[in-house]
Amino acid sequence: MSAFTEFVCVAIALYLWESTLWLPLRGVALRRGWSGKRWKVLDPRGLFATRETGVVAMLPFPPDVGLAPCQVPPLMADDGGEFLLETAPGVYGRVAASEWSDLREESHQLVAGTRRVRISSPRCIEVLQRAKRRGATSHEAVRQAWRMALSPARAGREWRRWKLVSSQLRITGPVLAAGFFIGLPVVYVFMGTLEMLILAGWLWCVMAWTAAQLWWLGKRVYPGARSALRMDALLSLLVPFHAMRALEIASVHAMGTIHPVGLILSGRDFGNPLLARFIRGMLYPTPGQAEDAAFQAALKPLLGRALSHCGKMPEDFDQPPDRAGDREATRFCPRCHALYRAEVDSCSDCRGVIVTDFPPA
Repeated sequence: MSAFTEFVCVAIALYLWESTLWLPLRGVALRRGWSGKRWKVLDPRGLFATRETGVVAMLPFPPDVGLAPCQVPPLMADDGGEFLLETAPGVYGRVAASEWSDLREESHQLVAGTRRVRISSPRCIEVLQRAKRRGATSHEAVRQAWRMALSPARAGREWRRWKLVSSQLRITGPVLAAGFFIGLPVVYVFMGTLEMLILAGWLWCVMAWTAAQLWWLGKRVYPGARSALRMDALLSLLVPFHAMRALEIASVHAMGTIHPVGLILSGRDFGNPLLARFIRGMLYPTPGQAEDAAFQAALKPLLGRALSHCGKMPEDFDQPPDRAGDREATRFCPRCHALYRAEVDSCSDCRGVIVTDFPPA
């Protein structure tokens, strides 16, 4: 293998590495299809996951313009005035925190009292900070953050704003990828070294323009993620592969205050399985789990308000599953829609949720 071939292989490997997003396991990335009507759900636990984060693969080329990495608010204030922290997907625990001094951000983590949880963007902290400056209590601020995250109108505005401010990054990414992987080798082989160096200098100017766009986003559009976007700008100035994926990397902060359910509702994608699964989890909390029940009780009015803006109610999504694949099943779990026979009384996957009989045909 020649040195040029080795260089190309290493470059492709680095580009594919930059074509991944590491998101908290609680987060969900949505991708809008070419039709622009449905949202596909990308679970960070689908490919590879560590204890806190998982990998979401981006489209290698062209830019993944339909990618929306949403951040689920990690903190909830229950009706009793205490905080509930989601330390793992679907696992909630009470935290010994009740004042603003108990909440802070440290190294990509939200710290509440003595417990901490991974966050994808510091913009979720920015929402709480703005409420604090307006004089709201910590519990009011947390409820307000959830209400804003689930709002379909706000999610639609955030998505439209992101498409508007990222228009330049949609151009520079493909230009850099084509220039480095196609332009430089072709110019080197057919024209010479000097012409290749001139093209490389022009591509670096495109990288500098990309870095300037990220710097502007952090200063003018998303000030809550200013430090993170400035670091991405510095990396885009030095690392070509990072500049190629600047659009998708910055989208983490653009959608950092939006719940995936809010974005799904904004597009009227009422048949999305994530939406129905999330609502059923609210209607049927895990038995014997006081924290889960308190979380769902606090969430229910906020979600009901978001659905009412779309002319829907939570009960509209509480429908029996399709049992065409198992005609012998007579019962189903109302939470996860697992199918069971008559002798089963509770769902093993949902830790004791009582199964329901199918309605008569």
